[in-house]
Amino acid sequence: MPSHPTVKHLTVLRTLIRYWKMAHDPRTPPIVRYMIYAGMVYSLSPIDLLPDWIPGVGLLDDAAILPGIIAAAMIMIPQDVKEDEDKKAEKGIARKQVEAMESRPEHEKPKQETEALQEGAAQKGSLR
Repeated sequence: MPSHPTVKHLTVLRTLIRYWKMAHDPRTPPIVRYMIYAGMVYSLSPIDLLPDWIPGVGLLDDAAILPGIIAAAMIMIPQDVKEDEDKKAEKGIARKQVEAMESRPEHEKPKQETEALQEGAAQKGSLR
């Protein structure tokens, strides 16, 4: 579980980007986009269903509306859209991990990793 605030913010941002991409997929019903837009507008609007000054329940609507809309939207997004987006995310993560490993200086790489990279480079060279 991420503990640093920056890591938490990045995790939330990645999740929101994932939801945004899934909502804008052509296979997703348009009502999902409208629900997400309405939730954002309500969250940013100064007008509340329950005034914030009411103790205990004043902030409850703000804390429940947007997560509720996102949960409902996620239910309405087709399963194949979710699976496709998950596959894209996994490929992106794997690519970034490989790039990070390859960009490390030789003296920081574990011996097995260095050998694996050398074998991979040799295989790439033999394929060309």
